Amino acid sequence: PAPVAETYSPTLPPVPAPVAETSSPTLDPETPSPTTESPISATPTYSPSESLICDLSPDDRAEEFRQLALTVTDESTLSDASSSQAKALNWLLNEDVLDPPLCPDDGTCKALQRYIMASFYFASEGGSWDQCNAPDEYTPAAIAAANAQCGRIVTPFPVTNPRIGDQSTNAWLTPVNECEWGGVACWGTSDDKNGCMDQIDFEDDGLAGTLIPEMHKLDQLRFFILEQGSASGKIPTEYGLFEKLLIFDMDFNDLTGTIPEELFNMKLLQQLDLNDNKLNGPISPNIGNLNTLTFLQLDHNELSGNIPTELGELTALRIAFFNDNDLTGVMPDEVCANRNNTSPPGFLGTLVADCNPQDDPEVECSCCSSCNELN
Repeated sequence: PAPVAETYSPTLPPVPAPVAETSSPTLDPETPSPTTESPISATPTYSPSESLICDLSPDDRAEEFRQLALTVTDESTLSDASSSQAKALNWLLNEDVLDPPLCPDDGTCKALQRYIMASFYFASEGGSWDQCNAPDEYTPAAIAAANAQCGRIVTPFPVTNPRIGDQSTNAWLTPVNECEWGGVACWGTSDDKNGCMDQIDFEDDGLAGTLIPEMHKLDQLRFFILEQGSASGKIPTEYGLFEKLLIFDMDFNDLTGTIPEELFNMKLLQQLDLNDNKLNGPISPNIGNLNTLTFLQLDHNELSGNIPTELGELTALRIAFFNDNDLTGVMPDEVCANRNNTSPPGFLGTLVADCNPQDDPEVECSCCSSCNELN
């Protein structure tokens, strides 16, 4: 979206009126009066204090934002004008009408966060979403119209901390705090997490495109939910660097490739929901590292190989779906021992695999709560 020109019209310092002289020289009547005004310059003169933003010239501010972006985006990507990251940086520098303007180094998460969120918008084909698209232009009427088309709020998880934006429905890329864009919420605490992204939450809103690796730099994020979209490509390995993520839910998309090994480094993860994609390859034994996991959905993919015995190390697991894949072998005894109908009972109440027909199942599972009937 292109900003309206008047939004950026600089304010020129007032031109002082000529000071009347206390005494006027005696002039010959035939001599023309001397001109007291200075010649008009073709280039307006700005006072330094009024032309600087964040105590930086426009060029210096642009360079500092570029260097900030380069801390999370490689230079070849940022130099490609067609990349979502380059579009985000251009928007941030030339189109974002946030007032006051954002400074590249304000000592908080805000500057990098706004760049990453704008990159996410362009990467997920923002502008073609079902709602919350950016305005066509930055006039009050266009912004109001875009906001009227945004009704997405985040899922109200029972968190105890105060939050920013959990009830806000502003369109994306509008001139408000990005925490108040629809479908997101930020921490509202009084510490260094204040204003940092806590939840990104979309379901059946027409998001497409690809997942960008920069998202992992939202290092306070706990809920990353993009359900029922058309996101394609691979899950970035960098997502394993999320340190506080509790829910990673990408079900009903078109994601491909293997489940990255790095995902199994997320020590606080409670829900891993990747069903109904096109993921392939084996389930890594490192899944046993997710010892806080309670909910696991990997069904309706193209996963192959055996279900690893290390899955039995997930003693907090309550729900697990493996059906409609190409998995084979036998459900490990270590997993069956966690069922809630054992003695002593475990927590695993729902366990589903391709264990039908019973005389020739793809996965032998005597302890499954149900067996999917393969076509």
